[in-house]
Amino acid sequence: MKRRGAPVVAAAALLFGAATGCQTVDLGAPPADVNLCEPSQQYFVTQIWPNFLGNTYNSKHCFDSSCHGTGTLTAMTLTDITASIATLSTPPPNPLPPDILADYAQATQKMNCADPLDSDLLIYPENRLAHGGGMLIAPTGPEPTLVQMWITAP
Repeated sequence: MKRRGAPVVAAAALLFGAATGCQTVDLGAPPADVNLCEPSQQYFVTQIWPNFLGNTYNSKHCFDSSCHGTGTLTAMTLTDITASIATLSTPPPNPLPPDILADYAQATQKMNCADPLDSDLLIYPENRLAHGGGMLIAPTGPEPTLVQMWITAP
C-alpha cells in the first residue's frame, strides 16, 4: 500500500513557506574554528622559546632526547632551536626558518586559544595530567602568563 499523503503534505508546507516569506534568523558570524590557533611567531621566538620551551628544568630541557627530542614517541617533538633563534634578525623573518617553524608548529598544536591556561602545553608540565617529567612549572609561575599573552601578542 502506497502512502501518498506525506509527499502532498511536504509539498504544501514548502509552498506555504515560500508564499508566506520564511524569515531567516541571523545567528551572527560563525564562531572561530576551535582548531585554528596561530599565535604570534615573533612572540614564540622572543618569549615562548627562551623563557619556557627552551628553558632548563631540573637540569633537563624539553627538547632533550629523553623528553620531547627527535626520535621520542611523545605527542610533541622539539629540536634545540636556541642557536638558530640567536641568528635571526629583529623582527624575525616571516615565515620563520624551517627548523624554528617546525617547533612553533609543534607548540601551537598543543595550544587551546579559547582557553590558553587549559592548553596541553601547560597541563602536562604543570603535571595536572601525568607528565613523564613530573611537575616542571607551577600554575602560578611565569610560563602560564607567557602562554596566555602569546594568544594576543602581535
